[in-house]
Amino acid sequence: MTVINQEKSVKICVKCLLVLLILLVSTASAESLYDKIYTEYPRESYLVGIGEISKTNNIFKDKRVAEVMARVEIARQIKIRVKEETLDIACEGSTGKIFGTSLECKNEFVMIIEQSVDEMLVGSRIVSHGEKEGIVYAVAVLLRGKTGENLNRNIQDSINKTKESLEKAKKGDKEALSEAQEEYMKAVTYDKEKELIDGVKSHSSELFEDLEKEIVKLRDRE
Repeated sequence: MTVINQEKSVKICVKCLLVLLILLVSTASAESLYDKIYTEYPRESYLVGIGEISKTNNIFKDKRVAEVMARVEIARQIKIRVKEETLDIACEGSTGKIFGTSLECKNEFVMIIEQSVDEMLVGSRIVSHGEKEGIVYAVAVLLRGKTGENLNRNIQDSINKTKESLEKAKKGDKEALSEAQEEYMKAVTYDKEKELIDGVKSHSSELFEDLEKEIVKLRDRE
């Protein structure tokens, strides 16, 4: 190999090493940023959402979009888990008997999940903004404890409304049965969301089974 070719090879190697070093530094910076976030807002106490967007000439808009994306990320975490753990189990089981088809059951649950998670996000807050290497980011957090307390109230409220509507339905109120069904589904959804937020298995299955049986029995009488 000639001296010139050796010099070219050395230059190429140096360039490759520089590119690799830049990538490693960039990755390490991103990891250290996220590590810091999760140290300050530990997963056992918070749901964390991080929104990122490429920087444009409108930094104000970038900041707002990143905030929205951060909250959307929290919502996505909840919705995916709740849908995975609720839809098939509920709609293929006894709850499905309330509806004409499994698809109808799933569609109803999806609507309630979407609405309840959007309501839940009202309690989220943006705790950090920043800009790094052409990326604008925002961090949103949702406190598990406070959210769990709110869900617990929602569960109890929907259970009470289900029972009240069932009593009305037994006395011949035809609209009350549909109201009982809707409130029952809300209670089941809130309960599954609380299970996810708290990380603790719910003990409401027997109560929900009893309410299911009452709704199905009244539905069969129609």
